[in-house]
Amino acid sequence: MNPPTSTVESREIPARTGAAFHLRAGDRLKIISPEGHQVADVFAFNANDPTEYLSMRHTVASGTRNIYPREGDTFVTSLRHPILKFAEDGAQGLHEMILAACDPARYRLLGVQGYHASCAENLERAMQDLGFTQKEIPQPLNMFSSTRVDADENVVTNPNATQPGDYCVFQTLMDAIVVVSACPFDVEGKFPVNVGGPHMLRVELYRA
Repeated sequence: MNPPTSTVESREIPARTGAAFHLRAGDRLKIISPEGHQVADVFAFNANDPTEYLSMRHTVASGTRNIYPREGDTFVTSLRHPILKFAEDGAQGLHEMILAACDPARYRLLGVQGYHASCAENLERAMQDLGFTQKEIPQPLNMFSSTRVDADENVVTNPNATQPGDYCVFQTLMDAIVVVSACPFDVEGKFPVNVGGPHMLRVELYRA
């Protein structure tokens, strides 16, 4: 990575929570999994019009043609404008654009009784703190995820194989709000999303 020499902001995101970051075009955001085995759900929005959001389906159709994010990929918005570049992959390609963000309805369907934190609510709260009401939960970039499509074209969630210290770096291609959620999923069963977790994440912001 060749970011500016100084870190403008470094923040820990406790397990099960999320945080929003304001970035200018050209800034870089580094997401680190200090303990490993933890998915980071990444959402992004046009800072000048948050109704325009990072869109996985538009990204696949407009450029990547792949459901697995790869270093060098450019991600686009719901209006097909470039918003993020995957500048550096320090997690051996263990990322995907397959699964929706976990939400209260999913936990109820899995038999969870009472309240359970979710990536959807983490996004809603982070945007609410900035004064925005999030009416739609976009498909996130699922960084540090071992979910894959197998040889029979079935979606399989393998045990999260990311290691302590794995990271990814994004460069913003427009002024953006980026929300990172330390995924709260812990209903393991056949979905070992966050092995031994959930765990915390760390985010470092570099100014252009």
